[in-house]
Amino acid sequence: MYDVIIIGAGASGCFCALNLKYNNPNLKILLLEKNNKIGKKLLITGNGRCNLGNINNDLSNYNSNSSLERFKNILEIDNYDFLNVLDNTDDNENYFEILNKFGILTRKEEDRIYPYSMQALSVCKSFERALEYYNVNIKYDYDVLKIVKNDDLFIINDELKSKKVVIATGGKTYHKTGSTGSGYEILKRFGHGITDLYPSLTSLKTNYKYIKDLAGVRAEAIVSLSVDGWITESEEGQVQFTKDSLSGISIFNLSRNVAKYLKEQKNVKIIINLVSQYSELELENYLKSFSGYTSEDALSCIINNKLAIAVAKELKVYGKKIKMLSQNELEALSFNLHNMYFDIENTGDFEMAQVTSGGANLEEFTDNLESKKCKGLYATGEILDVDGKCGGYNLSWAFNSALIVSYGILNK
Repeated sequence: MYDVIIIGAGASGCFCALNLKYNNPNLKILLLEKNNKIGKKLLITGNGRCNLGNINNDLSNYNSNSSLERFKNILEIDNYDFLNVLDNTDDNENYFEILNKFGILTRKEEDRIYPYSMQALSVCKSFERALEYYNVNIKYDYDVLKIVKNDDLFIINDELKSKKVVIATGGKTYHKTGSTGSGYEILKRFGHGITDLYPSLTSLKTNYKYIKDLAGVRAEAIVSLSVDGWITESEEGQVQFTKDSLSGISIFNLSRNVAKYLKEQKNVKIIINLVSQYSELELENYLKSFSGYTSEDALSCIINNKLAIAVAKELKVYGKKIKMLSQNELEALSFNLHNMYFDIENTGDFEMAQVTSGGANLEEFTDNLESKKCKGLYATGEILDVDGKCGGYNLSWAFNSALIVSYGILNK
């Protein structure tokens, strides 16, 4: 018999277990993990560098179909700041301080927080050591196939019994790490609604004629998402071009709703402003100063050479000298530098995406993230309908939601 069984030994599950045992060593806790080690997805987070969080950790960096502002206000009534814990002035520690107690030293790089080693491996090793130190039981290679509740006890696979269960299985991204979406099915069986699920923080596939020629190019730009001719949001940052897709942090941050828009048969474009610091008139006059150059050579004095060739070909001025261009063609070149557009036909799938957009309806959980459908059942991390931008926000949610759950259980 266990006090708490946590299904999933990723970032959220491990952190929840450790905070429970740290505050109440007498609790009997079991972590169930379908892999042969903890933190398999954590190991590849941030390209192996493991971006643990961000000092600008406010609600504008998160998405949900539920009202995060309402949920945040509920928590703050109880003196627990939902996400902006770094600015806490009350008695609650922020999760970086708690990570430090479990052996994870951190460092700041601009606004992002990383493990001091800059390696996800050190986070996993620190968790392993802490779990052993605090005597948290772990069952590896264990798949939860059945979970029922009889009276006040949960029974898993007809063999494990617990007073409380925490679902920390993650979403549907990176299936090879064990995130297959099994947690959604568990919650459904207890009556929970799951929103539509889409891949987020992922690449966007385009049918742009010259996309293969741009493979490997990186460009700093202002990137906008256009839906049925309306700009819905914009990001400033790096765009990376692959043989069939647009990638990079700015693209990832715009990708959240693209699969949904495409499913609704909306027209989706990415519009890239390659030279935002100069007006179209300034660019036009600049190009005129290269009158003896071909269009692509003149453009390559402003932007990456491969991009210059693609723009010139797209506008059918490739090989033509600037002095031979009409006024309309010159204006089209300068306009295109501000408005290079790509029709989007698909997104990267769940195997390529960093996070799942959507999940268990937040409105069906209390301020302690306990199920309103089933007493004693909790959910934490990516399984819930909360997802963040690039920059450590999703791990921040994983850790903060684990704290919310653990303190909720401790205060029962």
